[in-house]
Amino acid sequence: MSSARIEITELETDNIGGQRSKFDVIATILYICIDGSLKNHIVGKGNFSDSMTNHYISILLYNDLLSTYIDNENNRRTYYRTTDKGKEVIHFYNQIQRLFKIATPSSKNNNISGVQARSLGNTISSSAAQIVTKRILIVDDEADITSALKRGLEKYGFTVEVNNNPLSMLSGYEAGYYDLLIIDIKMPEMDGFELYQVIRKLDNRTKVCFWTAFEVAYEQFVKRFPSMNEKFFIKKPVTLEDLVDKINRITEDEKGSS
Repeated sequence: MSSARIEITELETDNIGGQRSKFDVIATILYICIDGSLKNHIVGKGNFSDSMTNHYISILLYNDLLSTYIDNENNRRTYYRTTDKGKEVIHFYNQIQRLFKIATPSSKNNNISGVQARSLGNTISSSAAQIVTKRILIVDDEADITSALKRGLEKYGFTVEVNNNPLSMLSGYEAGYYDLLIIDIKMPEMDGFELYQVIRKLDNRTKVCFWTAFEVAYEQFVKRFPSMNEKFFIKKPVTLEDLVDKINRITEDEKGSS
């Protein structure tokens, strides 16, 4: 698809003040990952922060715009690759650019290779296929993350509710109603650790796990909650398929407790 040609430098400067819109950032990442890319290459080529990259990779994975593969010959490192659905987004991005008369320079032949991209939404692991409906509450101040994650998890049969404000979540919380709470650690009004401590005063049965896009040392996590197992800590970005497997293991383990 020749329409997938995008100049990365153009995406960095085509908005007033050099600020890129979310659509620009998404198109940039998808373009970088057309033939597969490590996360640190995305950071370098797109001039993004590590946390920003984690944030957008998560959104793209949950919307089937990126897939992952492991390079067994290169220290089993995780690569991100644009799916066919993601290539369509690039195509529409170019159409919008042309609509607003933002010229896309003709570059050297950079046609997309005929790679068969794996669709996470259609390729369900054997463990995920045996899901019994479970209620999950996601608390994260990033609305685009929670909406994408809600759509993704609902494809696997989960009942998902989201809340972008921990204080609002507490005001209507019902003990024992959910099978699992997924709580972001870094939130403006109340961090995930503080929220967890309040929840435990209201409900000591429902399982809770933390997730974050920031480099929070696991040693600090254990020091604050020494009785909590590592499986209750999830590092973004995580593929939807891996997250489903984690959720199943946590909710089906009667002995484990957070």
